[in-house]
Amino acid sequence: MIQRTALMKIFATPCRWHPATLLLAGLILLGSALGPALAEPALEPAPMYAGLLAGSAWSDNEIEDLEGFAHWGMPGYTLDYHDSGLVFGVLAGRRLAIAGLPLRLEIDGMIGDMTARSNQLDPEGLDETVEVEYRWLATARVSIERAMGPVWVFVSTGVALSGIDRSVTDIDSGRDIEPYVDTDDSFSDHTTEVGWVAGAGIETHWSRPWDIRLEGLYMDFGRSTHYVNHSGNNRCGPDGPQRPCRYRIDNELGMVRLGITYRFGH
Repeated sequence: MIQRTALMKIFATPCRWHPATLLLAGLILLGSALGPALAEPALEPAPMYAGLLAGSAWSDNEIEDLEGFAHWGMPGYTLDYHDSGLVFGVLAGRRLAIAGLPLRLEIDGMIGDMTARSNQLDPEGLDETVEVEYRWLATARVSIERAMGPVWVFVSTGVALSGIDRSVTDIDSGRDIEPYVDTDDSFSDHTTEVGWVAGAGIETHWSRPWDIRLEGLYMDFGRSTHYVNHSGNNRCGPDGPQRPCRYRIDNELGMVRLGITYRFGH
């Protein structure tokens, strides 16, 4: 009863969900499920399953001003910008064994609040905002699993895909001139990126034919290069050439999520 009351308080607290909060909630929920089953072995898994996911994702992004265009006179200036938010999704999977090795093949898709921004690209003028939004996520993973008492423990790796929007917006103004977006010194792109994913989790029987899981994932979508000063009318840094100037952006994402899955055939 204490565990369920604590879980209800966590869900009722009005705040932006930090991954640690979700992890605590998941551990309490799993503890509640494990309580009556501590002396039981893990159930023999069904081959096919599907379910729902909810969790917290946090993006870790970095932009590098390679030639010192925005932060004048500091080529190579880097800025980290990150944030977290709630995500929701669906999952489908299949269990199988190859040469006696128990495996899972899983695919999943997630959407939610996965946006981060900062106005510190030009820390003096504060007139340039960098932003990233992960519109959706999908992964295809293979996992190795092992039964440990009443739970299954698994580690996974595979391919991650995401629809990512990246932008830098430069706001200019002057005497008797209202602030406006300088499109020549801004960029915005919308791409589908392919990266890699790795993670680990635990799963236990909830009630026939349902299982509950808690897992963490890390995704890396690599680096991309973007250009501003499209017309080349300004210099790329104090002593740089007059041409389009480069930014380099790294995009990484972490996630903690709870899942409830239905085992077909039980």
